[in-house]
Amino acid sequence: MRTNRRSSYYVDRVTDDAVYIIDMDQGKSVTNDAENVVLDIYLEYGNRRIIYKDTDGRWDELLHDKGTFTGFGPLNL
Repeated sequence: MRTNRRSSYYVDRVTDDAVYIIDMDQGKSVTNDAENVVLDIYLEYGNRRIIYKDTDGRWDELLHDKGTFTGFGPLNL
């Protein structure tokens, strides 16, 4: 079993302000692969908020500064 796999997620929707993604619970979780997920989303969609649904069904935010992961935040829409 490989333990270094990247996370799997899909983009649920994109708005002018945010990208909403859902963790597919395969490989690493979005939480544990946040640096890579943030960079991927930033490169694809630009400097938007990144809102994600984790494997427990909770919605939270991946905070970042122009594609560099800076932490987790509670969802404040």
